[in-house]
Amino acid sequence: MYARILHCFSLILLLGTWTIASAQTADHPKKERREKKTEQEMGDTVKHKKFHIGDYIKIGGLVNAQYGYTYQQDNDSEVEQTSVFQVRRARLDVRGEIHPKFEYRIQAELANSPKLLEAYVKLKFCKYANLQVGQFKIPFTLENPYSPIDLEFIDNAQIVNRLSGYSDVSGVSNFANGREIGLMLYGTLAQFERDGEKYPILSYSVGVFGGNGINVKKDNMAKDIAGRLEFRPWLKHFTLSGSAYWGRYTLSNDIGNGLRLRLAGGVEYKDGHLTIRGEYVWGKTAMPITVNDDPSSRNMITQGAYLVAGYWFKMGKGNGFLGNQKISPIVRVDFYQQDIDVESYSIYYSVGMDWWPEKHLRFTVNYNLMQRTGYDQLGHGVTAALMAKF
Repeated sequence: MYARILHCFSLILLLGTWTIASAQTADHPKKERREKKTEQEMGDTVKHKKFHIGDYIKIGGLVNAQYGYTYQQDNDSEVEQTSVFQVRRARLDVRGEIHPKFEYRIQAELANSPKLLEAYVKLKFCKYANLQVGQFKIPFTLENPYSPIDLEFIDNAQIVNRLSGYSDVSGVSNFANGREIGLMLYGTLAQFERDGEKYPILSYSVGVFGGNGINVKKDNMAKDIAGRLEFRPWLKHFTLSGSAYWGRYTLSNDIGNGLRLRLAGGVEYKDGHLTIRGEYVWGKTAMPITVNDDPSSRNMITQGAYLVAGYWFKMGKGNGFLGNQKISPIVRVDFYQQDIDVESYSIYYSVGMDWWPEKHLRFTVNYNLMQRTGYDQLGHGVTAALMAKF
């Protein structure tokens, strides 16, 4: 009897030992997996906390080399010709986000006379109201905000050049590339949703600026005001725009300050293939004159309009060079009258071809047929440009 009890006890002990060993063996891989998972989570946490400069700064730029030729014969049969090779732009652009609501940008022009083009910060509070402070493009006209590499033609329309801070009729803000120093409030007041995406209906930008162009401190208490309002009537590719600029600038010590008032209205349709944009710009500018040997001033009325159109054709297959190229024929009619009290005007009829072999490289050729008062015959101009961005 004792032998049977001892035998049963031995079997029970052996079975228990085997069960415990099996359980330990089965739990071992789970323990290893838990340990590996914990190590991975710790590694991800450490990796997430590491500082990556690329998360806060992006460096880019633009190189624009071009050739231009013009020919025109005046009423006295004198021939005017130009033939110029130039590196028109060589820009270095640094931008980034320190925080999702804090954005900055610094852009410098290194070609010809080096200068600081843009230096600003954006404080993004909400879609309705955001603040931009520093040196940047003024919110005036539809065309001014365009980067040179995105503009259809190599040069801006004449009226944009003369009334939007490129080569101003007043002589102030020349070579400012449409930029000023100041602060601007901007945002979207209403929007609609289509195909799961949100599009603005009513957007605004309004700012206070120095008025003397870039890299120049304002020398009096007056400040300039500029603003643009954009309305998209439930059509995501269609924009109606109105903008205004009001300010004063120094005519001379004897005359004092003079008025600069500009108004613009335009329309644009842009869907990724077809682009059509037209705009009318009007300006009143005080100009210094002399009356009976006394310095005085008069208001000069300037006006102009342009209409530009182009259509993109996508070509190529694959992701290599020439795999995603696109090409666009472009046309533009460009009217400009500097002083409506003087019988003078100029109209440029332009055609061109815009070719992007790939997304960082652009080659474009423009031809201008120039009709100007003071010239019996039409003038001709050809400009070719190669642009690369990085």
